Amino acid sequence: MKVDIYIETSSIYQGITDRKCSYVLSVSIRNEERTKEGFGHFEGTYHQTVLITLAEALERMAVPCEICVHTRDAYVCSRIPKLEELAGIGWKDSKGEEIKNAEEWQRVYSAIHALPSTHKLTGKTEKHSYSGWLQEEMEKRKDECRRTMGQRLEPETGTGSKNNGMSVYHY
Repeated sequence: MKVDIYIETSSIYQGITDRKCSYVLSVSIRNEERTKEGFGHFEGTYHQTVLITLAEALERMAVPCEICVHTRDAYVCSRIPKLEELAGIGWKDSKGEEIKNAEEWQRVYSAIHALPSTHKLTGKTEKHSYSGWLQEEMEKRKDECRRTMGQRLEPETGTGSKNNGMSVYHY
């Protein structure tokens, strides 16, 4: 099974700022696309926001699959294939210092390894088919986007479980 994760933020400014963030999980079941989305906000750098949004999306998943992450963040995309290597060297750079956003990378890594079975994770740097829609929804859902990503929140229809009460695969 293949799942696409589409990530958007309200700003690609590299510095620390408060920005809205969102994702769409998309999977094809019996030739029909099924989606789940998440909206929130985070104060931090662009890369931090993308990583936290990715972790939020991964934490909703519950079955083995191939995952493709679609984001405009070229840095995050370039590091996704090196996740195992980064974990293996203790989240350190070539100088032996902790990499930037190590905590966020560890959360992504933990979310992937919490899933059953081994997953193939790839990334694509692009403006994607959900880009415009997510931008519009973030603007329309200002109140919902005030929730802070990274905190365990009760979803509107969920149970508060580890996967936020909703799995992309349980319909």
